[in-house]
Order: sequence, then C-alpha cells, then structure tokens
Amino acid sequence: MKKSKPLHDEAGAYRYALWLLGRRPYTAGGLLEKFNKRELPTAIAQIVLDKLIAKKFVNDVNYAESFVHAKAAQNWGPMKIRMGMYKKKVPRDIIDKTLKASYSSEAEGEQAIELLDRQKQRFLRKKEKKKGQRLKQAFEFLVRKGYSASAARLAVAKVFSYNSDPSDDD
Repeated sequence: MKKSKPLHDEAGAYRYALWLLGRRPYTAGGLLEKFNKRELPTAIAQIVLDKLIAKKFVNDVNYAESFVHAKAAQNWGPMKIRMGMYKKKVPRDIIDKTLKASYSSEAEGEQAIELLDRQKQRFLRKKEKKKGQRLKQAFEFLVRKGYSASAARLAVAKVFSYNSDPSDDD
C-alpha cells in the first residue's frame, strides 16, 4: 500500500481537510486522526481544526444527530449507535446528550418490537432442535442489533407471546 505524503504547512493541511470534508462529513476527532496519519504537527492541526469549526465546516453535534437518525433508520439500536459514534471519534458527552434526546426506553422497546415483528417469519421458518431455541435466536438478534437486554426481552415476549426469559437456556 502506498504511504500518504506528509503534511507540513497550514495551507496544505487546510486544503486536505476541505478535500476530505467534500467527500463526507467528519468529526473533529476524525480529522485529527487523519492529520496524525499524514504526520502533521499537532499545533498546526489544531489551528486548522479551529478554523474549520469557526467556519462551521466541522460540527460534532450535527454529525452525531445525523448519525443517530441514519442508523436508527437502518434499525440499529442505541448501544450499537453509541459504539459507532465512538469509532467516529464523537466526544462522549455529545454521544450521551444525542442518544438521550433521541431514545427513551419506551421508544427503544417499540423500535425493537417493530423490527422483530418484520423479521418474525425468519425465525418461524427455522425448525427448533431444542425448546425455546427460536426465541433465544430472536433475542440474540436484537441484542446484536444494539438493543438493550430488557428491550429485546420485551420485544420477544410481545412478538412471540412468550412470557419467560429467553436467555434462561444458557
């Protein structure tokens, strides 16, 4: 793989940042990581980042809100969205505020129920080798999608009309 050319000056770093931002939005942390890979001195990187923030080309709050909206539309649960934002270098306090504003435990439960209801046939088609295996698979599916254990348990109980804990078989 070809190594990227190092950046040495502020103007070059600014042009590089604008080029990156023209392709897709970045968080401040994501841009700093890109600058780091190009061996840009930290002081210059911070100056360029401050300029971009002042001109509103970089806004972590807007980034987080659009990320939550996009991933919720893809049926991601709040835990998976949180991990995705950590990977994108969104600050922890912004993640917490955005998720708190976007998700209540009731909304999470309703979204999990809707998702499982759409996927119900997928689980019913499979033949059960052990009693409760289908419910356990549905529960694990929701947890992998990023829903809390309580929301997943509630969704499995509602969709499959089952009242006990599907993780008891462990």
